[in-house]
Amino acid sequence: GMVTRCSIIIYDDFGNVLIAERGKRNERTWGMFGKEMKGKETEEKCISKAVDKDIKCTIFDLKPFKEYDLEDEKKLKVFTGSVKEYITCHKSINDIKWISKRNIEDYVFNDEDKMILNDYFQN
Repeated sequence: GMVTRCSIIIYDDFGNVLIAERGKRNERTWGMFGKEMKGKETEEKCISKAVDKDIKCTIFDLKPFKEYDLEDEKKLKVFTGSVKEYITCHKSINDIKWISKRNIEDYVFNDEDKMILNDYFQN
């Protein structure tokens, strides 16, 4: 399969992960950052663009974390990385929060992001 989408787990020095809330009123969900790959973009370029668009930051220590199989032989590649500057959210983001393993149940995620975050916190 081919990688068609990339996302990133942004972590801090204390092992917390940055999540963003998107959506309107009753349809709000929390999730990670990522996007579909376009054209001949590299995976690294794809994730850098997603982060730049959503929170206007540069990612440091970008490393591959895991690949997940999606339907139709597509793959999602997940990276980890950190930010070291002030975060400015895109207008599509309602809120951002740093969460730890013990907060994960307090937020509504889609199944995919929840699975990825659980995998991350298991390590």
